[in-house]
Amino acid sequence: MDWTLLVVLQILFQPSLSVLFIVEAEQTMYQSEFGGKVVMGCKFFPKPSNPHSDLKVIWQWTNNHVYQEVIRIDNNQEHSASQKYQGRVKLLTDELKEGWAKLQVSNLRINDSGNYQCLVQAAEGTDYKTISLSVKAPYKSVTKYIEKTAEEDVVLLTCQSQGYPESNVTWQDKLLQRHSSNTTTKLTPDQLYKITSQIQVNPSEKNNYTCTFTNDGYSATFHIPDEIPVSYGRSEALIVVLSIAVTLIVITVGVFMYRRRKGTSTKYLDDERDRSVRQQMSV
Repeated sequence: MDWTLLVVLQILFQPSLSVLFIVEAEQTMYQSEFGGKVVMGCKFFPKPSNPHSDLKVIWQWTNNHVYQEVIRIDNNQEHSASQKYQGRVKLLTDELKEGWAKLQVSNLRINDSGNYQCLVQAAEGTDYKTISLSVKAPYKSVTKYIEKTAEEDVVLLTCQSQGYPESNVTWQDKLLQRHSSNTTTKLTPDQLYKITSQIQVNPSEKNNYTCTFTNDGYSATFHIPDEIPVSYGRSEALIVVLSIAVTLIVITVGVFMYRRRKGTSTKYLDDERDRSVRQQMSV
């Protein structure tokens, strides 16, 4: 139900009461991050004489003339009307006696963005205010990859991150020269934009390349050729494996010879000790 229409009708039929009762927004616009929490508030006055029985508070979400009730409290009974917000919203009921209707939304999602109407109805009258919420997701975590290509004089540099809203990606080297990139965008189930951006560079040219997600300025830097992974051809790999095997054999033989020599020395000392004892007994 559009509670805005209800308020208008009450103003028309009960003008004297409506003028006395006022609702004001704590602030008209809120911004918060994906996965975070926000508390939106509106203040109403005069305070109701009996907030537990004479007060009704309704918060509803609206966007493009679509209305969805989020939560309401009526006669001290709280009701969550939307499955979308189940387990994520609550009214700060302790604030009601101070004249505040505050809505807390946790684990914020991108589609929580929109307008929220705070409607308060008391014995003194009815009024409402509209508050805007914008949920964003900064491109904080930038992952980078370096791949060798079939061409020996080219390596592929890749930057990847996800956020909201969609962001451009710029590339520049240590001389601040811009490089054109191949950038693709995919929408995730959480309504975030997963952005992948790539450039090709010369692996033998010493340079630094930085990708920047322009929405928030988060970036990652590649140090070429220092960060290029070392890979071996078949013959080189075989040499490495054989070298490791030979080293292990040498160590094993050395340990065996040492233990054998130590065992021989111990037997010789035992024989000498026995011979000495026999000579003393014969005397």
